[in-house]
Parts: sequence; C-alpha cells; structure tokens
Amino acid sequence: MSLTSSLYTGVTGLITYGKSLSVIGNNLANVNTVGFKHSRAEFADLLTTSEGHVEIGHGVRLADTSRLFTQGALQTTESVTDLAIQGNGLFVVKDAAGGTYYTRAGQFHTDKLGHLINPEGYTVQGFQVDETGRPVGGLGNITLGDGVSAPPTITSKLTLTANLDAGSSKPKADWPGGAGTDASQQEWLAASNFSTSVTAYDSLGQGHDMTFLFRKTDVNKWEYRAVTPIKDVEADPKNPDNWKAVGDGSLEFTSDGKIDTKASKLNDISLTGLVNGAADLTISAANLSVAGFTQYAQPSAVSLIQQDGAASGALVGIAIDQQGIVTGRFSNGSSRTLYRVALAEFPSVEGLLPVGNTLFAQSSESGNALIGTPGTGGFGTVVSGGLELSTVDVTQEFVSLIASQRGFQVNSRIVTVADQLYEEVANLKR
Repeated sequence: MSLTSSLYTGVTGLITYGKSLSVIGNNLANVNTVGFKHSRAEFADLLTTSEGHVEIGHGVRLADTSRLFTQGALQTTESVTDLAIQGNGLFVVKDAAGGTYYTRAGQFHTDKLGHLINPEGYTVQGFQVDETGRPVGGLGNITLGDGVSAPPTITSKLTLTANLDAGSSKPKADWPGGAGTDASQQEWLAASNFSTSVTAYDSLGQGHDMTFLFRKTDVNKWEYRAVTPIKDVEADPKNPDNWKAVGDGSLEFTSDGKIDTKASKLNDISLTGLVNGAADLTISAANLSVAGFTQYAQPSAVSLIQQDGAASGALVGIAIDQQGIVTGRFSNGSSRTLYRVALAEFPSVEGLLPVGNTLFAQSSESGNALIGTPGTGGFGTVVSGGLELSTVDVTQEFVSLIASQRGFQVNSRIVTVADQLYEEVANLKR
C-alpha cells in the first residue's frame, strides 16, 4: 500500500510543479505588459493518513495563485492621456454593454467620438466636476470630443494704458457729438489726436470693434469718445459706414504727466440694441480703468489693452493633475475643469477575477467596489504622461523557475524509484 502511495505522491509533485512552471511562464511572458501584476504559486500538502502511530503524507497540491498588487515602476511617455496610479486603486472602465471592469493599465486615448478609452475600446469612467474640482454628477464616461466647448464670456471690464503726447495741439475740428451720435469715420478722426481699437465680446461671443478716440482740449486736459460701427447696433442705418459713439469722458493729468483719477471723468460704455440678438454689452465706469495713462512728451502709444470677454472656444488640449482633475484648454484662451478620473478599491483586491487584457472583474472574494477619486481617502494619485510597468522581476522569476524545475525533477525521481521497486516486487515470484 505504501509503495502504491509513493507513486501517487510523486505524481502530485509532477502535476503541481508543472502548474507552478505555468505560473512562472505567464509572469515572464508578461514582463513588458503595462499594468501587469505578477502571480505567485502557493503550495499546500495533501491530507495525511495514519498507519499505526505514523502519519504519512500523500503529496502536494497547488493551493492558490495569488496576484500581488505591488507598486510597479513608472515610465514617462509623451501622451497626456497615458495615466499611472501611484498608490492604491484601479481605473474603472466600461464596455459597450455596460459591464464594469478594473485595471492598472493606463494606456488611454480618445476615439472618434471623443471618449477616453483603453486599447480594447472600453470607456474610462469619471465624474463631471465644477470649477473647484468637486463632482457635480454621478459616475459616467469621460468625453473629450468636439461637443466640449467653452461658452463665450461677455466683456464687462476694460483696462487701457497709453501715453498721450504732451506736445499735441488741439484739433481744429470738434467732436461730431457725444454718446449716441453717429458720424463718418473721417469726421471722428479729424477731431482726434490719437486712436486705438479694442475688441469687446457680447453674450453670443461675437466680437465688436470699439475705437477709442482721444482729443486734447487744453493744457493737461483730454476728452475721449468710444465709437463702434453703427451697423452693429442699428439694423438698417442710413449710413452703414458711420461710427456711433457708445461712451465718452474726460482725462486730466498732473504737471508731472500722471493721470489725475479724481479729476478725470469716466462714463459707462454701452452697446444697446445689438442686431445679432445678443444682450446689451455694458462696461460700467467702475470697470473702466485708465489708471496707467500718462502724458509725456513722447509720441502717443498704447502699452496695454485688457478686457475680460472671449468668444466661444473649441477644446484644443487637456491637462490631468495628480488628483485626476481633467482641465480643458480652449481655442479662445480660456480653460476650465471638465472631469475627475474615478478610482476603485476593494476590501480584498487580491480576490479580483482576472478576465484578460490586464482587466479585472469584481467577485465574491474581492467584495464590492469602493469608488472614489485620486488623492482622497486611501486612494493613490495619478501621474499623467506615465505608465505603470509590469511588476515581474525577471531575476526572481528565474530563481523560482529553477526551484520549480528541481521540484519537478525530484518528484519524477520518486516515480522512477517507485517503478524500480515495483519491478523488484514483480521479480519475487521468479
């Protein structure tokens, strides 16, 4: 009975170490697989039997192959949508049927619809966020396509900085009139010493050219008019090439050429009745800054024009920070936060079910997914432009390979010796 048992004991060793070699081979095969977590073969002895007072074992079995979710080394890439996790957590992705999977492999890119996807076409999940990065909705697809745009911003503030030539003389021609007056461009320019243009944006994102005209009236005293093409504010003007005054005011300077803000008088600038249907565009006197103006004996010139409006903009690029916040950059120069990448953690991450393509599925052994965001709670941070490499240590795997190979050899020797003993038993009858 013991002789027969020794054969089966040797066979269990051959089977078990053969499986161990498969585990090691799988690890080595995935040495360059992004996000791959290596596995370890775990052995256990078989139930023993008692013969008298002697306990006799019956071999070995492969008890489990545990996947070790250790941190992999990070590799820098040139793609901002390549993501790596530094710390705990897995990316959440969904297939076309709505199935949810989890992965550490962050080789993501956008498809033709703008969805952020992995190489298998599964969509990366995240939360839409407000300007502070706080989620404003539930978990959903991260979409960065043509539908993402920045709304226009109406101009409400304007800053002008310029030098007005102190040597200028008062023009012979007078202003055609104050705010609300329209006249030809030639009339306005003839009454001016200097002019400069500013583009202001209405609520629809359309730009309107405003020309600021400056006229010297006396020593250290100037007047200005803000004019715009009349066709922007009147549907059927009698003279469509005329300019209409939409604001006026006066500037006074001290004897050393600096603006006297208390003596200067600024009025509201207002474009009403815009023919494109946009809301009235108003820049209040309080939001019109001329604090940087000077009057020196130098040619008149503008040094600064700033306004806070913008046309609508298309998405031209993104950035992803360590907290997983996706910020969009738009063609109008603005930027805003769009999404926050979601991460998942499990009570037992080792219990996840591998389904191939470096993807995992939730199982009864892993427990339910805990969904959060990078940098919060126990979740790790995200590295944009980086990938987590395989955790396979080639040196260690070769050592394990040799150990499993020797285990296989010695167990095959047990079978050989048991066979020789059977042969001796069979020869006893001769």
